[in-house]
Amino acid sequence: MVIKMKAPLPFLLAGLLASPAAMADILPGADKAFQCTACHGPDGMRAPPGQLAIGGRPAEVLVTILQDYRHLRRINPAMQVLLLNMSDQDIEDVADYFSLSGTTTSAAK
Repeated sequence: MVIKMKAPLPFLLAGLLASPAAMADILPGADKAFQCTACHGPDGMRAPPGQLAIGGRPAEVLVTILQDYRHLRRINPAMQVLLLNMSDQDIEDVADYFSLSGTTTSAAK
């Protein structure tokens, strides 16, 4: 007996139309970004004093910023400690997560 199943079109459309914030929850960076949320908030929109929010910035900008902290071109002891055990892939994943999770429209370089 052969059972024909209809394609789950409604589910596919829902996935394609999902908000960026919802998409951020399924990215590999969601778990990796957990340690960042103490200062930056779960969506990257809480900014530490003297800093801009990171949520919604382009991933490429966030990768550059994180690499700058890692290689001591930017100095922040808390950031350096967090980046010690992060691989390049981890940094890209976290950047992807925060780029989709907030609503910031301008990126500081």
